[in-house]
Amino acid sequence: MDSPVNLTESERLALWDNTRFKSFLPSTVFMILCAVVGAIGNGIVIYIYGTRLHRKYAGRYFIPYLAVADLFALLVSVELHTVTNSFPVTNTLEKLCKWNYVIAFFATVLSIDILLIIAVQRYLKVCKPFKGQMTLFWRRFALCLTFILSIPFLVPTYITFGLEKVYNKELNVTGTACRRLTSTTQALSLVHGATCTLLVVIIGIALIVLYIKIGKAINRQNKQNLGEPNIKKTNTSLMFMIITIIFLVSYLPRMITFLLEGIWAGLWETLTVEEYAIVRMLEVLYNVNHLANPFVYAFMDVKFVAELKKEISCGN
Repeated sequence: MDSPVNLTESERLALWDNTRFKSFLPSTVFMILCAVVGAIGNGIVIYIYGTRLHRKYAGRYFIPYLAVADLFALLVSVELHTVTNSFPVTNTLEKLCKWNYVIAFFATVLSIDILLIIAVQRYLKVCKPFKGQMTLFWRRFALCLTFILSIPFLVPTYITFGLEKVYNKELNVTGTACRRLTSTTQALSLVHGATCTLLVVIIGIALIVLYIKIGKAINRQNKQNLGEPNIKKTNTSLMFMIITIIFLVSYLPRMITFLLEGIWAGLWETLTVEEYAIVRMLEVLYNVNHLANPFVYAFMDVKFVAELKKEISCGN
């Protein structure tokens, strides 16, 4: 970027802001599309599983709650990143910035925790079929527990995110960006980033271990009995395995940047406009996790598809 010497400070700041705004347009458009697709998909899932299949099939009990968490996380995340992309270095809404991060983080942790509960439920059903299963009480208790366990992360999130001063050496101008406050709370930001990354890694390992055990158990059972109940059990478990894989893959770039920005103060200012735009796109890919599940159900859950077809035919 060439430094226009004849421009005022406000004009230089506007130039910098507009340059970043244009470079972030692909990620902004991507997130808006995610919001539209995710709202429709998760809305359908909430309706079908919440009203038609919720009481009939215990194995699908958590699906509408996961869809609510995904929809909530997606809409808050899209709002957060769209505002951030629209005012890259001229953001003045500090309270909105902080609370957007807090709510988005809370919804994301809630969604991840529900994935872990589903994995535990599948493990008990497939690997320990003749031992204690998740009764309605324990399912409700698990949901309440995920809600409670998500709360302790909110305070450090509020402290370590907000409006940070950013400096452009080429234009000799200072702006404000909504992001992690590495310049003022670097130690706490590093601890927060490392803790969150470790949490995701632990949950990811737990999910992988549980589904490996589930896969082995299903394979062993299929060799002994290829009856219809076992096939249904296989399809349901495979469906949740795919959902878990999507979560792990889509969240990987975000976890890497989440940790790096806690270690490296001023990380984003070391990148060129093009590099920042590419990293920004990778960073928001985690939103795919919050909209992909309805497509997995549509391809793999026969009951879901059957109920959806009934609703469409009744509507027509």
